Amino acid sequence: MGLFYPIKKSITMTDPINNTFETDNFQLASYILSQSCMLLMVKKDNPKRVVFVFEESPERERLTQEFLSYQGSVEPHKYFSAQKDLKQLIYR
Repeated sequence: MGLFYPIKKSITMTDPINNTFETDNFQLASYILSQSCMLLMVKKDNPKRVVFVFEESPERERLTQEFLSYQGSVEPHKYFSAQKDLKQLIYR
């Protein structure tokens, strides 16, 4: 019998009123941040989930599509630095 890996539901949404984009996908947030998109805040309302809030822009939308279609690329050091920065914001 094969292994079963449950698929985690991820929240990704755009708020046109506040001109923001929210996601709880850590890898996506790291990718977007490493490409110099503006991180506005980290919501920690739920102790089991963190939501990253970015400024909405056509560039952010393009980067998200690249990431979700496995077409994105980034310099590894930038990506790992973005991960480290996000973890610091989560755990402080």
